[in-house]
Amino acid sequence: MEPALPVRFEVTYRLREYLDIVRAHTFANVIPVDVSRAQRIFYRAMLTAVGTLLFVYKSNRVGTCSFTLDAVGVTRRSKCGEVSLPWADVTVVHQYGPGYLIAKKTGAMPIPFSALSEGQKASVAALVAPYLRTPGAT
Repeated sequence: MEPALPVRFEVTYRLREYLDIVRAHTFANVIPVDVSRAQRIFYRAMLTAVGTLLFVYKSNRVGTCSFTLDAVGVTRRSKCGEVSLPWADVTVVHQYGPGYLIAKKTGAMPIPFSALSEGQKASVAALVAPYLRTPGAT
C-alpha cells in the first residue's frame, strides 16, 4: 500500500498507554520468558512504579506532541522543541498491542494507536514496515 503522506497527528500521552507500551517492550526484550510467576509480578510492579514516575516527569517536560511522518522520517514537536529523525537513523520499530515504539540509537518514541485514524494507521504501517519487529521475532 502506498502511504498517504505526510501523516500528521497529535499525541497527549496517557499513563495507561505509556505503561502498556513500556511493559510490553520490557517483557518482550529484557525479561527472560522463563521467569517465575512471582518474578513477573515483581517486575510488573517495579515497571509500574518506575514507569509512572518517568511518565509524570516526561509528560510535564514534553506535553502534547505533534508528529509528522513522511518519506524522509519522523518529526516531533513539543514543549522541548523539534526533533527530526530520518528513517536511516531508526534502529527498529516495535509493534505492541497499544502502539508502535520507534527506536533510535538513544531513546525511543512511542506512537499510540489511539492517536491515529484508520487511514493514518494504514499509512504509518506502510512507512514503518521496513523497520518493523513484532514481539517474538528475532
